[in-house]
Amino acid sequence: MIQKQMQTRLVILLFLVTSTIGGQHERRLLKHLFIEQQHDPLERPTKNDSESVSVHLAFSFINLIDFDIKNNVLITKFWMTQTWQDYSMTWKPQLYGNIDAIRIPTTKIWLPDIVLYNSVDENYDNYMKTNAVVAHTGQILYVSPRIFKSTCSFNTSSFQIVRINITTSTNTIDLSSYVINNKWKLIDSYMTLNEVKYECCPQAYLSVVLTIKIRRVLDDFPININGTENEDK
Repeated sequence: MIQKQMQTRLVILLFLVTSTIGGQHERRLLKHLFIEQQHDPLERPTKNDSESVSVHLAFSFINLIDFDIKNNVLITKFWMTQTWQDYSMTWKPQLYGNIDAIRIPTTKIWLPDIVLYNSVDENYDNYMKTNAVVAHTGQILYVSPRIFKSTCSFNTSSFQIVRINITTSTNTIDLSSYVINNKWKLIDSYMTLNEVKYECCPQAYLSVVLTIKIRRVLDDFPININGTENEDK
């Protein structure tokens, strides 16, 4: 009985020692990133001020929550995935207990300035703040759930759900996690990358427009959110 208790205590002790060692490595790594390499969340992650930060953006459409035709308001839910490179957030895993990635609160790192352009929500920046995954190569992955409450009018020639300033993107929207809406049937979805120049600024701004095409289920009246009716039923 005594021997069994000693073995149990030994296992617990070894577990605690292992956990402590892991914590020491991560503590040293955080010191390396934020003190030795002087990472500043206000600083754009580029070695040259003239360089642009390349942000890769992807969307996963989760649900069409509500479509208020009377008030021209569309509410949708997406997972938004952003990836970019930060030269000041790199390290050699072998020097830090083979840690090749860590999770860091987004308040501690630089974030792309991406917001819903035509939001009608007063708390447009009020979303779940998840941690970012930082790899030893300096690649940062940030996945966050977003509820977009945006304006919608059938009288316009084009309806833009989201407009954001980014540098690069793809043209597809992931639908693998989409939850079917009982009132609206999803017909099509895609992203479009646009380049716009304003009189105030010399540089061009890139924006992404998310477009979804839906159809009423109850009366089977085809509606294209871009502002035109869909003749195919």
